[in-house]
Amino acid sequence: MTDQYNKEEVVALRRHFHENPELSFEEFETSDFIAEKLKEMDLEVSCHIGGTGVVATLDTGRPGPVIALRADMDALPVIEETGLPFESKHPGIMHACGHDCHMSILLGAAKAISLSKDRLKGTIKFIFQPGEEANGGAKCIINDGALKDPDVDGIFALHMMPDLPTGTIGIKSGFLSATDDEFYIKVYGHGAHSSEPETGVNAIVIASQIVNGLMSILGTSISPYDIATFSICKIKGGDAINVIPDYVEMSGMIRCVEKKNKLIIRDKMRSISENIASSVGGKAEVDFIDGFPSVNNDSTLTEIVIRSAAKVLPGEDGVIMIERPHLGSEDFSYYQEVIPGVMFMLGCAQEDSETGSLHSSILNVNEDALEYGVKIFTDIVENMCG
Repeated sequence: MTDQYNKEEVVALRRHFHENPELSFEEFETSDFIAEKLKEMDLEVSCHIGGTGVVATLDTGRPGPVIALRADMDALPVIEETGLPFESKHPGIMHACGHDCHMSILLGAAKAISLSKDRLKGTIKFIFQPGEEANGGAKCIINDGALKDPDVDGIFALHMMPDLPTGTIGIKSGFLSATDDEFYIKVYGHGAHSSEPETGVNAIVIASQIVNGLMSILGTSISPYDIATFSICKIKGGDAINVIPDYVEMSGMIRCVEKKNKLIIRDKMRSISENIASSVGGKAEVDFIDGFPSVNNDSTLTEIVIRSAAKVLPGEDGVIMIERPHLGSEDFSYYQEVIPGVMFMLGCAQEDSETGSLHSSILNVNEDALEYGVKIFTDIVENMCG
């Protein structure tokens, strides 16, 4: 099936996407472009799924498994500083997380797979989702029926990884990423003039005590064998140098691998904040915004990816087994709450120049990695539907 791969075509697609980035849930031109390319492959194409999502279906006409391959389409509000000849044409918007590569790889795989339809059984869905960087475009596209009619048995995805050499993948069974919940703490005191501190309740003092109190949570309430952390990243309070403030806001992120730990941290944060504030005559309110669940790779599908990657990657060390989850987040986890799924990291480091990092303004992936992504996807399909 990999003999149907056209390297120049996939690289050209990647550069087109990179030049024309669009933000989350605004991928209008991107989705139209993708839909046209998929229609040229004689696939059944559905548009406006979950907003701007596109789902193409290849029904081989023969009974077999139903599997899905997924890519995300959105870019980030980042000013590009790569200096590439195909740099973003939209100031302040950049494909700084590799989604341009994800789309081009999936289109390349879709074409190779569609040209090999007669050798396959079952059904393959190609899912291009909006809004991964926002509030979970995966959830929107799932709610709009992307995994139904026919029901998908398993789903696969990749993510570009500049920390890994080109020609390798990183993968692990089980938890691969973390949750990423936001928290907001509002602290209320009583304002007063600094010459009469006894008449007020200083919200900054309360907030400082809360910060110190929160630092005890990880050491006393979470197992040292678990991966869990939180960070207070923003504090704002006070307007004048001689006025005791009556209000302070604090906010930050909770990152955990297992859901149980984020629930423990939430409960302790609320209890500590409220009790410290009330003990000195103030008040604290703590709110949380749910982030993505953890990516949790199915063990059986993980083995399929490992076999396919070992087959198509150069050398004997192409498959790198990741030892522990990273604390980034990915909304691919929403698919895994519904069906078995696996995500792997595709190495894309430059050999002789700086690659940059994900979400950086200088991210410049090695385009040789695109070929490996296409070939791994097509071999997965061949293993499951061949």
